[in-house]
Amino acid sequence: MELVNIVWIMLWLACVVAATIIGSPKEMGLSSFFYGLILGPLGVVLVFISKGKKVTCPFCKKLNYITSKICIHCGAEINGNKKPS
Repeated sequence: MELVNIVWIMLWLACVVAATIIGSPKEMGLSSFFYGLILGPLGVVLVFISKGKKVTCPFCKKLNYITSKICIHCGAEINGNKKPS
């Protein structure tokens, strides 16, 4: 019975680590840690499908960081309506 409990704990800790690793490049570090801790395998899936703290450029439809004012892909203003020529 003890071995089964140890395996479950190790699996849960692996989910916490995996969710944190997947969420770090998406700038979700601490929240992805808690998703993995509280939800386990479901938390890993939620962090994986989340786009994180990013917004979509209205012109090229690619993801940029939420703090970006200019799209890193096409150079358009993300919050404005102007696209540079």
